[in-house]
Amino acid sequence: MKNQLDKLLKQRLQAVHSIVGINLSILLYIITFFGIFTIFLPYIQIWEKPSRHIENVNLYKIDYEEILNYVTDKSELKEINPINIILPGYMQDPVIKINTRFKEDLLFNPKTKEKIQDEKNSKLANFLNELHYGAPLKKIGSYIFGLTAVGGMFLILGGIWLIIKVKYKKNSKSTTSKFSKWHRKIFIWIFIPFIIILLTGAIMKIGYELSSPMTYLSSKGETTKVWKIIGPSLFPKESNINKNNRTTKMLSLNKLIKKAKEINPNINYQKITLINWGDSSAIAKIEGYNPYIPFFNGLSNIPSVTLSGATGEMINQKNVFDRKWTNILYDTTFFLHILREVDIFTRLLTAFFMFLCILGLGFGILLYLEKKARKFPLNIPVYNGFGKFCLSGMIGVIPATGLLFFLQWLLPFDMENRFLIQKGLFAIFWIGTLTWAFYRINSYQAAKEFLYIGALFFVLSPFIHFYNSGFNPYELYTQNMINILSVDIGLFIFGALLYFVAKKLPSQRKTVQEFWAKRL
Repeated sequence: MKNQLDKLLKQRLQAVHSIVGINLSILLYIITFFGIFTIFLPYIQIWEKPSRHIENVNLYKIDYEEILNYVTDKSELKEINPINIILPGYMQDPVIKINTRFKEDLLFNPKTKEKIQDEKNSKLANFLNELHYGAPLKKIGSYIFGLTAVGGMFLILGGIWLIIKVKYKKNSKSTTSKFSKWHRKIFIWIFIPFIIILLTGAIMKIGYELSSPMTYLSSKGETTKVWKIIGPSLFPKESNINKNNRTTKMLSLNKLIKKAKEINPNINYQKITLINWGDSSAIAKIEGYNPYIPFFNGLSNIPSVTLSGATGEMINQKNVFDRKWTNILYDTTFFLHILREVDIFTRLLTAFFMFLCILGLGFGILLYLEKKARKFPLNIPVYNGFGKFCLSGMIGVIPATGLLFFLQWLLPFDMENRFLIQKGLFAIFWIGTLTWAFYRINSYQAAKEFLYIGALFFVLSPFIHFYNSGFNPYELYTQNMINILSVDIGLFIFGALLYFVAKKLPSQRKTVQEFWAKRL
């Protein structure tokens, strides 16, 4: 009796895993696919804009006074307090950004001190990030993508339980067995990082969206917005410092940054907050990220050194573990998902894990389609309409995304509604792949065509960029714009890999080839 119940439980769990998996796998695939691009978001953000094609300068060798004087001499900015200066290199951005309350950000070239005009109609990186978490679908997108992350955790845990309890065939040479084998193996290798990413993603979407009742109760009916409760704790406002109304000569920002580096050499400094600048009470709070203690800082827990603007004397110092445990826990929880300040090696490693996730999801979908494929007497498999939808969602999204990169430097930056046109062509092309998938009876042939088109777009994107930006690869390298050049190299390599896969992918299933060989 116990064995029968155990067998029945396994069968039902397998059935639930299959049904839930096929309904969520396409969304998980899309989330993961665009998630790979968001891993390299800082690099794409500077690649997509002509204003960021400037030489990277060592922040300790920059004369900030000319830029600061330009800002403070403007009559409308004289009384604004504080003044925030984002240093070059933050999020790979090579410009100096001046951020003041109620005013538009000001951008400057750190080498020439010239003011830069930002391209507000260029939002490629931001759009890829929005596709990752469902922002184009507004509120419903948050719920759908959040619930998908929750369902993904259920699938992983249920799948691990099935692998432990069910004895799968190891030496079977059938197509379904091969798909099942690689689906299991891949997720055994990477289930730990994947489930962490899914958990943090679910918290950020579903956790915040469904926190209204608890927020209402904890605030005794004052608010339903969770950030009004946790925001002041995570990101406390600086206390006001009264002016002495005594004009005093300030130390140069360069000297203050070097002084902060002497006090805490482990911090990569990224931001300076100037309060009461020019007055004897002026202070400079210099913040950054400590790469020697990852996971525990970089989001809400930001180490800093606060100095006197007039004398450079240290007023306060905040180290990584000086904050409350709640701030440290917050950073630790979301570090692996957001990857705010990690190096390129960590980004590449995470992208590789996510690529394996895509392969695992793809094998799972192919396993389901293979089992459900209608078999003609000739033993030729024909996938149903859902299979065509999967083909468009999994493979059709590749050339559609390649079109986004191709159009980025093909469309003039002064074109009216440029970004809207770019998004519209992306959507039309992606929907068009669904139409083409139904038109092509042979799904393998359609997949090859999608991969070839995607390869063409991704390979051509760097050359369009070189031509229209006015920079060739040698100039990008010699002028210390390696981060921009790395995006071009990555796009070209990805396109070449797509071409290689398309070339190796058979035009039709082996069973079909064997049938026609026998008939002829």
